[in-house]
Amino acid sequence: MDRLDFTLPDFTRFSWVSDVAREAWEPKFSRITKAWLDIEWLAVESGVRRCCITMASPEDFVARAGDWARHGLSALPLEVSGIQKYYSSAVMKAKLEKPFAFRFVLGTPKNVAVFKSAFDTGNDEAMANMLGYPRCCYSFFRRVWVEQGQVDTTWAMATTGASQNGNTTIDVGGPPEANILVRWMGIRAVPHLPCRTDCRESVAFGKKLVEIGRKAGYGTEMDWLLEVLSWPVEWSALHGIAEIKTPVLKVSTCTDATPKKYVVRRHGSAYPLEGAPGLAFPFRTPLKPLLTSSRGFERGLENPITPQNGHPVRYQAENEFSSNIAMAIDHEPIVKLAVSAFLEKGGNVLDLGCGNGILLREIHQANSGIVPFGIDMDPSRVEHAQLANPDFARNFTVGDMFESDQVWPKGRRYGLAVVMPGRFLEAGAEQAARLRGRLMEHCDQILVYASGEWLTRYQNLEGLASRAGFSLLGSSLEATASLASAAVQSIAQ
Repeated sequence: MDRLDFTLPDFTRFSWVSDVAREAWEPKFSRITKAWLDIEWLAVESGVRRCCITMASPEDFVARAGDWARHGLSALPLEVSGIQKYYSSAVMKAKLEKPFAFRFVLGTPKNVAVFKSAFDTGNDEAMANMLGYPRCCYSFFRRVWVEQGQVDTTWAMATTGASQNGNTTIDVGGPPEANILVRWMGIRAVPHLPCRTDCRESVAFGKKLVEIGRKAGYGTEMDWLLEVLSWPVEWSALHGIAEIKTPVLKVSTCTDATPKKYVVRRHGSAYPLEGAPGLAFPFRTPLKPLLTSSRGFERGLENPITPQNGHPVRYQAENEFSSNIAMAIDHEPIVKLAVSAFLEKGGNVLDLGCGNGILLREIHQANSGIVPFGIDMDPSRVEHAQLANPDFARNFTVGDMFESDQVWPKGRRYGLAVVMPGRFLEAGAEQAARLRGRLMEHCDQILVYASGEWLTRYQNLEGLASRAGFSLLGSSLEATASLASAAVQSIAQ
């Protein structure tokens, strides 16, 4: 990286893509950040790391000291700093008559004493070891931050082990636990700066911290955390200013000054419902209007065509809808979300309880690269699903979704599974848990949906999904379809 000989004063600015995105995600970001503050010291209490460094106002420090002491931990202030609301590459100096915070080390009394000695002598390696940082990441930090004097390790991290060939734009991957490109928003799964975007030790460390968060009662926050870390994100740097773009938010902050633009892109595997559409990365191209949205389609549903074999196509009755229009309205958000989940790529989609296959046909029509699979207990519905999807007739199976093994052959993966969570409440606890386990094992993503009485009975989709053992991944209270994660066990059973 070519660098200029100046560094801008530290700053961080947020710009939301819409009020809807802000209303949906700002409270979630806040809850993730608060959960992270607890996870930092709970990791010490659980023995995952020997010490942690964190910050608190004098009032919070006094209020929390008793909790730490009851867990056998001691807190020792290392320095006083100004209040920092967001991530910063440097500690802000405290100013007279301005609010301030303690930056302190937390651990057992013995470990705190050892850490303080290392802090006083500037022994970075000893401190990194006590904080649980991987050795490879410490060596990287030492080389880039200390020896080279960089204030932002993003470009160095992205190019570690990669061939640049003079390129100033690079695409990166790796598990979400090692993603720190959104740390300025308070979103991260590890407390250090990884040496690369797929650092094994950082990923293992992050998984441990996420599990600690779940055990501490922050399961929802950890689901949100991993979802955000799976979004597409772009970091770019020019003339000392970095821009970090996500589907819902752009951050402007300071970085190393460069005479030309450097770009790091992480494509991710998820996209929030509130994410902005767009033609440039990291935004998704707006979906083409669905055929079901047109007035012409509605008129056609009002006057269904009778097939040559003389049997009327009873679309809505077989799918338990009162009318074809009602079915089209309910299907539309499911189709849009299913198509967007594939990032314009192809893949297998499984509908558990597929009815006559019309929903799968609409998904395939919206993206011809998506291959439909379905299972239903009613042989006549499966026969109609095969007629509705003639090119994929062999992919439709008669059977019980909770008992049949036919849709789970060895080696087959589904990019998306579509399921109505109410079916899990109708099944036995063991059956439901087994099917959720199969979904997690064989499917990259899960889409849950509901309508009518199921939503009113449990207040909304989130309430229904939670009872059935699923956690929604970013949706509004009015949503009738959402991506979700599943748990093998459910307290609702």
